[in-house]
Amino acid sequence: MSANPQKVLLQIARCIALSDGTISDEEDRLLKDLPERLYLEESTPDYRPNQPQSLTELAKLLTNHTDQCTAVRVACLVAGVSRNPGDNADINAKERTAYRELIAALQVSDEELNEIQWAAKEELQQKPSLLNMILDAIYGKDGWPDQALLPPDFPMI
Repeated sequence: MSANPQKVLLQIARCIALSDGTISDEEDRLLKDLPERLYLEESTPDYRPNQPQSLTELAKLLTNHTDQCTAVRVACLVAGVSRNPGDNADINAKERTAYRELIAALQVSDEELNEIQWAAKEELQQKPSLLNMILDAIYGKDGWPDQALLPPDFPMI
């Protein structure tokens, strides 16, 4: 049985957010909203920082190249959304280490990586809702979720 790519992407988002030992208010809002917005059965994220999942293992679950690129984008957005007090860089050292672990495990070329990072930085500078950025990353810009993920009574046009 293969892993659900959306659930894996959520786990990656959580791992990046938790990698520095704390979850900022921005990260917390994002992580709490994502499962419901993506119509996932799991509604309570597991935030126990003493039980992190390996980003390398999560990356191996993403076999589709598009999902791998999306994972990079989600990780860029989560890592760049907030700074801890005293951080000098956009991404703190622990989140950067986690991000690099993820990148090393994904099969994304340097060229693709540079493009994704540039696009994520541009998105963060525009300051739209982070949730919308993550949903766009997972479903495509203004894309609809896969109908299989929607509840049966969801109205479709």
